[in-house]
Amino acid sequence: MSESTRPFSRFRAHVDVMPSTDRRAFLAALGTAGTAAIAGCSAFTTSAADVDSHTGLDDDASAHLDGIAVYLAGDTDTLPEPPTTTESLADAEVVLGTTDATRATLVSGFRNGATVALVETSSKDERPSDGVQDAFAAFLEADGTHQYGTETVLGRPVSVAAAVPRGDTASTYVFPDEGGWDDSVLDPVGWVEHGRLPDCRTFVPESSADDDYEYAGDAFIVGRLETGETYASRTRATVRTFEDHERRVRLRTTMHAAANDGYPVADAHRVADFPNDDPMLDQFPNPHERNGVEVHNRTGLVDQRLDVEFRPTNDRARGALTACCGLTTGGDVGYDHETRWTWTDDGFVTSDSHYGGASGRGEWHLDG
Repeated sequence: MSESTRPFSRFRAHVDVMPSTDRRAFLAALGTAGTAAIAGCSAFTTSAADVDSHTGLDDDASAHLDGIAVYLAGDTDTLPEPPTTTESLADAEVVLGTTDATRATLVSGFRNGATVALVETSSKDERPSDGVQDAFAAFLEADGTHQYGTETVLGRPVSVAAAVPRGDTASTYVFPDEGGWDDSVLDPVGWVEHGRLPDCRTFVPESSADDDYEYAGDAFIVGRLETGETYASRTRATVRTFEDHERRVRLRTTMHAAANDGYPVADAHRVADFPNDDPMLDQFPNPHERNGVEVHNRTGLVDQRLDVEFRPTNDRARGALTACCGLTTGGDVGYDHETRWTWTDDGFVTSDSHYGGASGRGEWHLDG
């Protein structure tokens, strides 16, 4: 079973069983319909609408690097050739490095405003480890001048990890290696430079205190399956510090999935599990349906665990779904996340699903 078709261990499929009386009535109706029922069997297949989600995830994303000065660092012989390169670190708009690139080089480019992207130096067959993410974490720690958050991927290979400086904050990106990019390095880096997520189509509450919170960075998880489906999550942190130095942190997550001519979107599922000493103070959204997206919220504030699932209810949302959830917490911010997407083709007799996403650790460094 490939990575793109293997469900995550803590999620289990739910099978709805038709009551016997309904099943007999259904079979009787099918028998009287005869060949007309067979002709109408397409009704049992949930098709995805042809929706352009405008994310750029299904484009040739590497083309977005054309005209962007890329500086190559580390074991440059193992790196692909970007459309535009520079030998001057000071002129670089992107620093593309292997995991053995010197931290001083990466930090210098980053503090100069360049995006920094890291890739593995050895093949996945030799070391499908956390090498990229370990090197990425060490680089961010060595920088020490930006507020940022990361959501790591555990137990799965990562093709690219990247960071974009924005003033005194940074946005971070992790790309699980789903096998769907034409170029597993340049396409993700190109998407970092020009990709976007659609606006949320589910309810997002507003607060009179929103202006009291300051932006503190975004953490992305982004993937493209070998079968063409695409996904992305963005968790955005905002922070409020009170006079007594007590701190409140809001984490708002946007979940996006697109069928991209593949299987229709079936659901998106977000879990953030906090330790008891970092309590969840509130969360959203309440269960509801809006714009073809149904929200199921099983969050437990006592358990300190955000648990929200989104399901499409119309063809447009089965083609491209964007939904949001979030929470407020205090103190240091660390949690275990599970961020999963499912695409399902329901046929007349069988049902088949593709899976994407990751589980891992979310951590936010908010002191700069």
